[in-house]
Amino acid sequence: MTEKKYRVIQWSSGNVGKASIRGICNRSDLELVGLIVSDEKKNGLDAGTISGIDEIGVLASTNIEEVLSIKADCVNYTPLASLRLGDDPDADKKNILFLLRRGFNVVTTVGFLYPKAFGEDFEKEIQDACLEGGSSLHGTGIAPGWLSDLVPLTMSGMSEEISEVRVTESSEFSYYPSEEIVFDTMLMGKSLQQYEQESVRYEGWITGLFSEAIYLIADGIGSNIVNIEKSIDLITSNEDKEIAAGVVKKGTISGQRRKWIGHCDNNVEIIQEAIWRAYPDAAPEWDEPVGMCVEIKGKPNMKINFDHGWNDDPLVSTALHGVHAIPMVCEASPGFKSFLGSLPKKSFTAF
Repeated sequence: MTEKKYRVIQWSSGNVGKASIRGICNRSDLELVGLIVSDEKKNGLDAGTISGIDEIGVLASTNIEEVLSIKADCVNYTPLASLRLGDDPDADKKNILFLLRRGFNVVTTVGFLYPKAFGEDFEKEIQDACLEGGSSLHGTGIAPGWLSDLVPLTMSGMSEEISEVRVTESSEFSYYPSEEIVFDTMLMGKSLQQYEQESVRYEGWITGLFSEAIYLIADGIGSNIVNIEKSIDLITSNEDKEIAAGVVKKGTISGQRRKWIGHCDNNVEIIQEAIWRAYPDAAPEWDEPVGMCVEIKGKPNMKINFDHGWNDDPLVSTALHGVHAIPMVCEASPGFKSFLGSLPKKSFTAF
């Protein structure tokens, strides 16, 4: 039997986009047929050249409509999230709804992990677009998108009782060379006053992502979210500190700690905590080691620790988690497809 091959348009060619191109080309059941880019310098370049592999005969284009005129089964949508960067915070939502209505299945890494977190109207908008175009949508990533939600859900399948699910991420970014990510996106190196002025979109974006993970876990274990409580703690640097992305000046933000607690109607708590440092010894009062910890309290109590080196290229993992989902999404019935719907029934224990 001839293997079915799905035709894919890649939207974006940044770090995640490049890894996605390579991932698509490495799968025998996927064919890259188009590449949308925003950088005029990449316009007309071969997708293989852009992603660091041999030429593949697919040229990048800044003309979105021209690329979308190509017959394709799926658009792999992986730009930097518009909720955080860009002139229009709603650009991703508008683009994705447009694609779905046009009949393209969509896999994305910009969010859309579990739209239920944003309310019934948001869910209905996505469902209506999918039904109109006969298309499906799946959001994925790595944390959230795997470690923050799929790992605890998988662990829950070994539980008799659950009282708390807790995922703690502790990361430091001294090695990360991107000024755009560390300073412009994460707002490290900003004064507290600058942070207050610039953080509205940032906090909204981050809270949205982790809220989706909380709602996803809740539904996976049979709980209902009543409300989500958020706290934040900011630490400033006591010295000028040079890191790969630039200089964190004395008195500017060098540490950020956020916690989201999902309170459920059955007294279960689902906690997501993100502890981010600009350099290793920022915020020494936070004694959590760099790494990830996934913990379930109940019967039995379970804990898995991931050290700092658990994954040496999370951007590649982010990309490939999406790429490997493309065939499933293309074969799915119209509508939003979460991780819960993509796994066998009774994968997780309900309480």
